[in-house]
Amino acid sequence: MALVGNLRDLKLPNLIQLNCLEKNESKLTIEHAGKYGTIYFKNGQIVHAEFDPDVGKEALFRLLGLEDGKFKVESGVRPPIVSITENWSNLMLEGLHQFDTLQSSDTAREKKIISMLMNIKGVKRAAFITTEGEAAFSTFEEKIDFGLAAFSSYEIDRISRLLHMDEADLISLVKNKVRIVLSKIGQDITYIEFDARHQLDTILPYIEQILSQET
Repeated sequence: MALVGNLRDLKLPNLIQLNCLEKNESKLTIEHAGKYGTIYFKNGQIVHAEFDPDVGKEALFRLLGLEDGKFKVESGVRPPIVSITENWSNLMLEGLHQFDTLQSSDTAREKKIISMLMNIKGVKRAAFITTEGEAAFSTFEEKIDFGLAAFSSYEIDRISRLLHMDEADLISLVKNKVRIVLSKIGQDITYIEFDARHQLDTILPYIEQILSQET
């Protein structure tokens, strides 16, 4: 019988320790904000992890940052591939050290917001930008000019003031089949990008929940 629960009640490091110490061959599935992550165990080790778009250690470290989400542990499930070969205890120390470093860094707030947004199903890339269009923290591999996004946010705010309307909490734009959501937090802007085929109504509640915790 599968073990099910929520990470709020049983933390992921404890689940990992349990499966490794008992030398289980098992699959741990975690559902968070509509996105699924998996960790596979064999012979007392973590041998594979996936959390879109990452595979291996990167996926595992992102999963370690989750504080809530439904989980299910299934016994007797073989890993599809082996993407992790390091000792599980060393992995845990490295992953938790990265998390502690993130929490104590000067840009911890920005990184935390972007990390949480990237865990939403459908979100492909995200950034924290200034009103001048400069990236404070970004998941974009290439250098991106965020000037147009910053200008769009400024113009909508200006028009709202001219029309004596409330300032918009979120702005949604579509460009080249990509939907962009902008939201101001203080004097800065979050930039969230996902495929326009995804329904905005299904993603927006998760975005609003994350951003509301940081305002």
